[in-house]
Amino acid sequence: MKQNISIRVVNPAGNITIFVLDKFERSQYQKIATQLLAHKEFGAEQVGFVLDDNTMEMCGLEFCGNASRAFGLLSAKAKGMEGTGSAVVNVSGISHPLAVEINTETNYTKVKMPMPVSVSTLSNTGIPLVENSVLVDLGGIVHLVLYDKEPSMENFKIAKKFADSIIPAPATGVMFYDTVAGFLTPVVYVKDVDSTYFEGSCGSGSTALAVAKYLELPEDTSGDKSYEFHQPAGSITATISVNAGKLEAVYIEGTIDLGKTIQVEVDV
Repeated sequence: MKQNISIRVVNPAGNITIFVLDKFERSQYQKIATQLLAHKEFGAEQVGFVLDDNTMEMCGLEFCGNASRAFGLLSAKAKGMEGTGSAVVNVSGISHPLAVEINTETNYTKVKMPMPVSVSTLSNTGIPLVENSVLVDLGGIVHLVLYDKEPSMENFKIAKKFADSIIPAPATGVMFYDTVAGFLTPVVYVKDVDSTYFEGSCGSGSTALAVAKYLELPEDTSGDKSYEFHQPAGSITATISVNAGKLEAVYIEGTIDLGKTIQVEVDV
């Protein structure tokens, strides 16, 4: 059955996300998302479903940092917030509410990301591509950070298969980081929609890379360390807070283009 639905196409640092504003059952997410992602004019990489002003689920029920901070801004504006403040939202992939710092005038957002479930530097893997990489489990998504490797689909498939063999997850990312250029190429696979995207930018991937950089710090480090990660369609600033060598928090921040609400026809 054909149906017109309301969507909003938002752009957090190039990681273009479609928010579906009408209500659907989870069993319908994949069918609807596949149709929306097929609209090349949107240039979208992922789809989220808005349940109410406080709650959003990604299509694959994964966690997405960029979509979460974009939804926080939408939530704040829906509630009439003006200027700076904070929006507390519920998003898929994490079990606790997420606080997003908001400036509704500039559309600037900052969000405290979930702390890693686990972090490990990989060695003696027998696979040259992933040797000395860093595997970061963020709960709803697992990222493998590779240094100075070609960001090709072939390398992604090898790295993803290896990451999946260690920690299966709703979504798996491979973060190809060029240490000379300081450039991050994020590639993410979402299981439920069976989609792989070379993303314009990746919030959780930026978090994973910041966590990997934390491992390089002296053991007695204290204070905040900020990194600007340039990515194919935009930049994300990631900040880690460290106290006496212990990682206490990770934040990502940047501006968001919210776009307008539009109607599109889908087969439901």
